[in-house]
Amino acid sequence: MYLAKVLGPVVCTVKHPAYEGKCMLLISRIDGSSEDYEIAVDYVGAGVGDIVIAGGAPGVAQTVFQLDKAPIRTLIMGIVD
Repeated sequence: MYLAKVLGPVVCTVKHPAYEGKCMLLISRIDGSSEDYEIAVDYVGAGVGDIVIAGGAPGVAQTVFQLDKAPIRTLIMGIVD
């Protein structure tokens, strides 16, 4: 798990069925370890500018969203107050 800042929403015209109805957000780590961005699936209601707890382990998305197959790597698991 790590802290990240939400940069904005991600909009797709075609996506895997596992992403249907889920909010996808572009995030960036705030610890400075990487300048890369990631796409994360939000299930806590985070918004642009929020500092969030992100991460995930293999199989977590399958359990959280009750899916047979979930190609979801990163989840937003909490919003930092």
